[in-house]
Amino acid sequence: MPDIVSRVRHAFCAFLLLGSLLGGGSAFAEDSYLLALTWQPAFCATHAASAECKLAATSAPRLVLHGLWPDWDVNGDGARNDADDFCLSGASSRNAVRMLDQAGNWLKLPAVKLSTATGGDLEAAMPGTVAGLERHEWWKHGTCSGLEAEDYFTTAIALMREVERGALAQLIVARAGGNLGRKELLAAFERDFEPKSGRALGLDCDRSSGGSVLKEIRIRLKRATIARGLMADNLAIPQKAPRSDCAAEIHIPD
Repeated sequence: MPDIVSRVRHAFCAFLLLGSLLGGGSAFAEDSYLLALTWQPAFCATHAASAECKLAATSAPRLVLHGLWPDWDVNGDGARNDADDFCLSGASSRNAVRMLDQAGNWLKLPAVKLSTATGGDLEAAMPGTVAGLERHEWWKHGTCSGLEAEDYFTTAIALMREVERGALAQLIVARAGGNLGRKELLAAFERDFEPKSGRALGLDCDRSSGGSVLKEIRIRLKRATIARGLMADNLAIPQKAPRSDCAAEIHIPD
């Protein structure tokens, strides 16, 4: 892990220095990443025929890695929007990859170059690799992170494992098949960190169910210190809690 952290820190320092030299300035406090973890049973409830869910049918319910999304003005146009995705050199390359991605068959996207060890870890953390999810995540989001693919996915996997050890994930797993109050989930998160840190946590629920079924959790982390891992002072805590589409009482599918 120390070698991984060192590489990630080095990559970020170089990236931030480059941004300064190009006139982009240093990272602001609101520059952040969103670590997105999907509650697999909720995904499989609507994708039962997928290869990922067939493999998961006999597994214990768990959170799985969706992505690690840069959330800052990547291209310097003063806005944070779709123009900050697919950071590839050359308009033709960018458009070609974007079109392949939007077509939905992600296995047609170029493969991501990873070490054998990281590739194996990623398959375990992100079952959606059977459908090319890692290709979608890398070309759309990872290329805008300032990190090499190896460090980008290694960081995401390490963060996910830290979440798994925390009170929030343990509560979700323990109560699978039942209901939890939204406030209970936020309180569990804050037990691991600090009061009001729950503002760094986003809960994504199925709107068609009136917001009563948990689909995903998203944790906001500071861009400049992402390599430090999941710690209280590395959470990017907004002044106001993010708007949630989850009801007060949330069902946790099993």
